[in-house]
Amino acid sequence: LRSGSTVELPMTSRCIAMLAALLLVATTPLASQQDPPTAAQSKQELAEGKFKQLTDRMQKMMVVLQKDEPEESKLLGVGLRYVQEKKLHRRLELAGAMLQQERWDESLVVMGKLREDLRSLLELLQNRSGDLRKLLARIDQLEGFKDRVDQLAAEQQKEKEDSARAEALQQHLKDIQAQRRRAEDLLNQQQALRDDTNGLPLDAAAGATAPLAQQEGELKAATAELSKDLRDLDKQDDAFQADAQPAKGEPSKAGASPQKTSDSASKASASMGKAQKQLGERQPEAALKDQDQAIASLQQTIKQLDAMAEEAQRELLKLPFDQLAERQEQTEKATDTLAEDMEQAEQADQGNEGEPTPGKNKVQQAVPKQRAAAGKLKEMKPAKQKQQDAKDDLEAAKDALEEALAQLRQQLQDEVLRALEERFTAMLARQRELTLMTATVDTSRRNVLTADGGLPAALVGKIDVLAQGEGELELETVEALKLLDEDGTTAVFPPMVEQLRDELREVVAVLRARQTGAETNRAQRDVEDLLELLINALRRTIEKKEGGG
Repeated sequence: LRSGSTVELPMTSRCIAMLAALLLVATTPLASQQDPPTAAQSKQELAEGKFKQLTDRMQKMMVVLQKDEPEESKLLGVGLRYVQEKKLHRRLELAGAMLQQERWDESLVVMGKLREDLRSLLELLQNRSGDLRKLLARIDQLEGFKDRVDQLAAEQQKEKEDSARAEALQQHLKDIQAQRRRAEDLLNQQQALRDDTNGLPLDAAAGATAPLAQQEGELKAATAELSKDLRDLDKQDDAFQADAQPAKGEPSKAGASPQKTSDSASKASASMGKAQKQLGERQPEAALKDQDQAIASLQQTIKQLDAMAEEAQRELLKLPFDQLAERQEQTEKATDTLAEDMEQAEQADQGNEGEPTPGKNKVQQAVPKQRAAAGKLKEMKPAKQKQQDAKDDLEAAKDALEEALAQLRQQLQDEVLRALEERFTAMLARQRELTLMTATVDTSRRNVLTADGGLPAALVGKIDVLAQGEGELELETVEALKLLDEDGTTAVFPPMVEQLRDELREVVAVLRARQTGAETNRAQRDVEDLLELLINALRRTIEKKEGGG
């Protein structure tokens, strides 16, 4: 403050100022242990209220700043996530409850750890200790890059399939045209041979019919060869028809079985065989009928080939090369933009000793290949190999990003294991205390009864406190399960923690039923045993991980 004026702090700075003030309040009970108990409780309540006010403000500010100051908003979001993972609200409440119960030594330990975590939060908001922020931000950043690469790879695959189909349809059209020329040539030859046969006298000598029979045999063999090749062409066409997507309003061709070109060519060959036999037996008039049938079958073959070509042309028009080239250019631009974003992210991190962006080089290598593919498509030339090469680069980039993310998640997983070990260790200490307190209360209840044989109100209150304590441990177990479910640490722990939750739930139930006897104490010791088992398992897992196991 200056005389008559105020200094307006940035929004995040206001949170930092509030947190610094909160630290002063939260640490006062530690520094003033000679204060009366009520003063310590009041200060703790004040700290709880101020911390709630702080987090509420952080939540509102994060939403407000998302558009104009995204970095500030992201920083507040990381801070709120830290508050949630460290369970600062519940731990502040626990410290207050301990002060109310006059558990001074325990409250000092809890508040000491709280002070350390609050200082870490302050450093996080001040951007001095950015390890947690960097880790979480890095995971979010790489996840975003991976999703974009995955989308681009899917687009590239679709474009490659479409251009490959267009190229295959072009080749299919060429094959149809080639086979049509063969069929037309055979038809012309058969018509000429039929004219020659028709010009023979009825009593033609063998010397006149033999050359015609030989020509008919050669036509028969050539037509049979055509039928064989057309069989492959029919199969190829069937495959195209199966993949064809009907246009809007057009009925599906699925299940249609038109007559095959190979069938009509085969009939022509069979008719030629009969005509050859008739000519060999000097029966030219009878041969004319078979030759006419051969001519009709070849004409049918040509009509079928024309229909096949028209259908292939229609399918090709659905995949025009200019549109394929345009889509490829769009994918190329999106890939180039991603490469630039990855480069900028890498440069932004260099000042903080950041690591290279995984997969960046592969994304960059895909761009010129996509550009070359678009150029080929504009020239109506094959481009699927360039497109496949670009897709391979994008897939390699995705693999690199997934590997990096796996390593980062492993770091988080390690933190989860350590956090669980600390949580269960604290729970074990608390459970041992509750087990001992339950035994003490049970001893007292045997010696103290009201006139009507009931329990004194003070004793009932102590049992309720025990039930509340066990209930808090049950809630801690539920939170641990959520943590395990979100981070997927290892399969062995969730069943054990679920068993712990169920056992604690049973202990809470019997205490709420005012049962404090040997069975209750035995159930509490079972909880202790299970907690010890969990802690040891976690420690072994941590040791194995640290040792490379």
